[in-house]
Order: sequence, then structure tokens, then C-alpha cells
Amino acid sequence: MKSDLDRLMQKYAIDVIFVYGGEEPNMQRAYLMNGVHANGYVIKKQGEAPIAIVNGMERDEAAKSGLTIHTWEDYNFGELYKQHKDDRAAFERALLGTVFEKLGVRGRVGLYGTADVMRLTWLLREVFPTLPNVEIVADHAAIDLFQNAYETKDPNEIARLQEVAQRASAVMRATRDFISQHRAAKDGIVVDEDGEALTVGDVKQFVRQQNLENNLENSAGLIFAQGRDAGIPHSSGQDDQILHTGQSIVFDYFPRDTESGYFHDVTRTWSIGYAEPEIQTVYDQVLEAFHIVNDSAKVGDDGSIYQNRVCDVFESHGHPTTRSKPDTHEGYVHSLGHGLGLNIHEAPHFGIYPRGGILAAGNVFTIEPGLYYPDRGYGVRIEDTVYFDEQGVLRTLTDVPYDLVLPLNG
Repeated sequence: MKSDLDRLMQKYAIDVIFVYGGEEPNMQRAYLMNGVHANGYVIKKQGEAPIAIVNGMERDEAAKSGLTIHTWEDYNFGELYKQHKDDRAAFERALLGTVFEKLGVRGRVGLYGTADVMRLTWLLREVFPTLPNVEIVADHAAIDLFQNAYETKDPNEIARLQEVAQRASAVMRATRDFISQHRAAKDGIVVDEDGEALTVGDVKQFVRQQNLENNLENSAGLIFAQGRDAGIPHSSGQDDQILHTGQSIVFDYFPRDTESGYFHDVTRTWSIGYAEPEIQTVYDQVLEAFHIVNDSAKVGDDGSIYQNRVCDVFESHGHPTTRSKPDTHEGYVHSLGHGLGLNIHEAPHFGIYPRGGILAAGNVFTIEPGLYYPDRGYGVRIEDTVYFDEQGVLRTLTDVPYDLVLPLNG
């Protein structure tokens, strides 16, 4: 969590964190600015609070972060631009040189943030080497500084994740109700009261409308996949495909809060009207594995314990897994889950082999076992986002029923 940053900076021998970026989304800047989006830089010296430097037009918005806010005018931006308007490299050197001098930036500087690769390459070659008493950290291990900080969440972050979870769960329940308002027609086609067929694209459009009403966005995508597509974990589904009764549908919904930037992640598998016996059996096995992890996960364990526990369950039922058949494209083909926060994928991790990441209070992560058989025309996944509270108790953020069969009431 953020309170670990100074410890991590000391671990990686970083004197100053410099988060670079422009108008584009910037997770590390948003993290230090407590979810506030503002165009500018953030500088944090070891042992001191971060300072944000932003466009003057965004100073009030940036102030919502609670950080000390400076504007470019505090660093003679206008005068420097006037002096060097015909030499961009000279201007960048002068501006960053002024910032670093006034803030006392020196020593080993860790460069983070989001930027165009070519522009960043130019800065590293033409600008940073000219700044006195500054060494840009190039240690591979230092790449993990923010990832290590993300691994646990403080109470403020947990509260934000709870908020987005409530709205995301409400959207998924509303989507279930929307589909239930339809009826089955000839050959199991799902239709509305006028006899018009309901498509995957219609459902996705409904979700997008719900997103707008709930201040959510699917910036990382949306999965609503039926039949064979449900058997390929990251198939998003075909918009023109008509929904049919009795086929498995994997609805993986991972929206982002448009204000705080935090994600939620939830998956449910539905079968409209009824479930074929094979799909019901596989669903029950996935739910069994899901509950085993939820009931047994505890602080102090490596995440690999639970990936292997799920493999035990699935292999006992005769399914291939990435442990029994590493190159498999059917059965259990992915890891158990992943951390979640300002990024859709963060630490901790849940692979087969230990990675040294021990589960801890403040971890927020998904639990999402699944079984996939595209050639048989189905896939099943169940996913909640959970967290360990300060006492080490596992809490569920997701609030969506686990029923496989989605009844039609139209």
C-alpha cells in the first residue's frame, strides 16, 4: 500500500520517484494522486509526501487529491518557453532542470508513468543526462516498485473498491433481469414481446447503458460469450449471435469507476431457460472449486497453494489442467485469479508455482476457476472479487447470485 512506498524506495535504492506523463491515463500518477486525474508530473522524495505539478487550468481538480499542488507557472514555464521556443530540447532541459533544482531532486531517480515510447527515449537520451546530480535508475528490480505497493490496499482504497463493486454487481443483476424479461420462441431462440430476437450485441448495449447510469466504463473490454465462444476464455462474444436457451453464456464484467479509476471484476455463467446435464455437472464442479478456495484461503499462504487445490478438484473429476497438461486448450486453462485495483491485473498472483507472494491483509484479488470445452460448445467460469480485511478475514465484494439457470418470464 502507499505507506510502503518509502520502504520500497529504500529497498530499491531510489531517492526520488518521478512520475512522468501527459493527458493520457496514467495509473501510477492516479495512484499517488488518490484517483484524481490531472495532466502533469508527480515527484516524491524518499521520506516526504508527493508533490504534483500540473497545468494551471487543472489546479483545483488536482487539489482534490490532497497533495501539495504546484503549477508550471511556479517554475517559470512561460519565460523559459519564450527563451527556447525554437529549441524543444533546450526548453525541456531548462524546465526539468528548474523543477529539479527548486525541489532539490538529486541522486537516484526512478522514472515511472505513461508516455509515448519515442518521446521517452528522446528524454532519456537528450534531456535527463544533462541534469546535474541525477542518475536515472535502470535496475530491472525497480520495475516492481509500484506493483509491490499495489499488492495491498489501505482502508481508503478498500472503500473505493467497495463502492465500484456495489455498482458493478447492480449492473450484472440488472442484466440478468433484462434477459429474463424475454421469452423462448421456436427452436429455443430468445425473443422480446414483439418476437424480435435478442442478440449478444443487444445485451452488451444494455450493459453500456447501465454503465452510464452507474458512472462505470468498460475501458478494458467486456465478455458476453455464448456456446463455443464461451469455451475460449477471452472470446468477447459475437454481437450478431442470437441468444438460445440451453447454451452456456460466460458473462465476464470488469468495469472501471470513471471517477476513482478502480476496477471491479465478476463473472457469472448462465444458461437461459434450462441447463443441459453436462453443463450443469461441469458448473457444479466449478462451483465446488470456487467454494473450496473461498472457504480455505488465509493470510500467510502462497497463492500457488490454491491454484494447485483447484487443479486437484478438477483433475479428480477427469479434467485436464495446466498442471497435468501444460499445453491444454480445454479443461482448466488459466490461473485461479489476480490482484485488482487501479489496474485490472495486479499482484498477488495464483500460478501453479510459488512466486514468493504471500497472501496478506489488504490483498484484493479475484477467485475465478473455470472449465472450457469449445469443441463441445460450452465454457463455465465463476468469479468474485474478494479481499482480506485488517483481521485477515476473507470478505467478498461481489453481490450477484450464483444460479446457473436464468429463467425467462416474458
